[in-house]
Amino acid sequence: MLQLLYHVLLSRLRISKMPNRKQVKFFFDVISPYSYFGFEGITRHRTVWKTPIQMKPFFFAGVVRHTENPGLPLRVPIKEKYMHKDLLFSAQYWGIPFRLPKDYTNVMLNTSSIVPQRILVAAQLRDNALMEDVARALWHRFYAYGKPIFTKSQVAEVLRDLHVKNSDELLMMSDSAEVKNILRENTDEAIGNGCFGAPWMHITDNHGKVLQTVFGSDRLPQVADFLDEPFKGPMREKKQNA
Repeated sequence: MLQLLYHVLLSRLRISKMPNRKQVKFFFDVISPYSYFGFEGITRHRTVWKTPIQMKPFFFAGVVRHTENPGLPLRVPIKEKYMHKDLLFSAQYWGIPFRLPKDYTNVMLNTSSIVPQRILVAAQLRDNALMEDVARALWHRFYAYGKPIFTKSQVAEVLRDLHVKNSDELLMMSDSAEVKNILRENTDEAIGNGCFGAPWMHITDNHGKVLQTVFGSDRLPQVADFLDEPFKGPMREKKQNA
């Protein structure tokens, strides 16, 4: 009996001494240019951080609908003008080739990203690195070359350029109930913790409890500080080609 009690107490002591390791969940949508900047920033810093990073494709339009957010910058002319300049300014900082696609405001306000987001979820189920490669290539196609990325045939071109094996299976998988449910769950998880825009981050403890929520691609220094990790600026030397 005493020996059993000893082992129980020892086990509890070990658990109490375990570090409360934080984690980051990064929610993004390829229609969002600021998601692109945040994605680049956090994946580059992942190479020098010990903190685990979980990438979570979600549906930005679902967030906008749920929050009934009428204040999108593109709906306010003076903010729209500033945003166009800010996008170029931010892209230069991160070392990303960037130009505004033709009829950009109309595309942003009236185009659904549900197809590429589902394909990203399908890719992630196969391999997270594949998902990140596809996401980066989609952003590059849209924001560097101004080519659309919102239909299956358009995403299929990106998959072919990346030489993705069995890409047709990936496209078919994107219509599965499993993929649709995961994308919905990711979106609901973000909304459930106050999300109203993209990119969005949850910093959690090792039990999954949300300690801090973060909006925007320009909060990486604060995120690094909260995690007790280094912030290294744009880390352009870590840039990956799409």
